[in-house]
Amino acid sequence: MSFLSDYPQLKIIQGIAKQKKVSAYLVGGFLRDFQLGVKKEDFDFAVKKNALGVARLFSKKIKGAYVLLDAKRGCARVVKRINGKLHTYDFADFRAKTFNQDLAHRDFTINTLSLDLSKLRDTTEVPEILLDPKKGLKDIKEKRIKRTSVHVFKEDPLRMMRAFSLKAVLGFKIELKTLNQIRKEKDSIGSVSYERIREELFKILESDKAAQ
Repeated sequence: MSFLSDYPQLKIIQGIAKQKKVSAYLVGGFLRDFQLGVKKEDFDFAVKKNALGVARLFSKKIKGAYVLLDAKRGCARVVKRINGKLHTYDFADFRAKTFNQDLAHRDFTINTLSLDLSKLRDTTEVPEILLDPKKGLKDIKEKRIKRTSVHVFKEDPLRMMRAFSLKAVLGFKIELKTLNQIRKEKDSIGSVSYERIREELFKILESDKAAQ
């Protein structure tokens, strides 16, 4: 079976993006885990504009629950239980003028793998259209957690903690420059809400490598 056959919801999003005349990309953790042979039900989409409109229409089409995450930044989530499993679909507007510039605002290279939904066909397989401008595949292969830029922790200090939750869940090592920057900027974690910190902490505690 093809990738689109395995994930038919992507075809619905593809159609909505075409209808609204916007570019939409599947990006992040789903594709990272896909490369690791791990099947997940969490999807992240970067939409050039009107991500909220795309999410609303998608929720109606699949009869899912629509959750507004951040109106200012154009972020929303659609949740749907499919075959007994909870699927989540997060949509967000580009954080820059172009998609490549948007990728520069993401946390770690292993989370920058992406594919353009408009390129998906019924027989398309992921390797044929996978985009990897930040060399995330290499870091996945070498089991390395590496920042995308020196600005990532200033943009969101929680990412420092996420480096450790990814290390715990994936069994990867944090690249030395990334680790040294975390040591330098660690005090800024105090600006993050307790709820967000708790979420990353629980990911660590629930993993087999929590003690490490």
